[in-house]
Amino acid sequence: MITDKQIKTVWMLARQVGIDSDLLHDMVLKQTGKESIKALSKTEGEAIIRTLIQSGGKLTKKRRPPKALPLNVVELISKEQRWLIHQLVQELGWTENPERLKGFMARVIKKGQISTKQEAIKVIQGLKGMVERKLNRRANNG
Repeated sequence: MITDKQIKTVWMLARQVGIDSDLLHDMVLKQTGKESIKALSKTEGEAIIRTLIQSGGKLTKKRRPPKALPLNVVELISKEQRWLIHQLVQELGWTENPERLKGFMARVIKKGQISTKQEAIKVIQGLKGMVERKLNRRANNG
């Protein structure tokens, strides 16, 4: 017998390609000789799904929202955050003097090195503010 998941997929694909209930049942009857979608076998259900995909339907996975982490779990800094901090440091012209960044981090997160996402967020926000002020000074003086 056709599975509930296959039935849902058939109806979803039918909506995507603009087929109403009557047309879908006509298609099922012509292709399988059965009048009901629930009467189809798994193999026949797969064939109907393939036909609907060939007609322009697309199978998409639902994106689940990320689960909230428990309070005792700490996320580590991401590659993207490291990259962004590096870009902001370059924009400020601190690449030749890494002690400036260490001093800034000591002031903002009370540590000389970033290890968690939350610490990275604080550092990034502070660096963005400094870059913005630097650009505003250039525009005013410029």
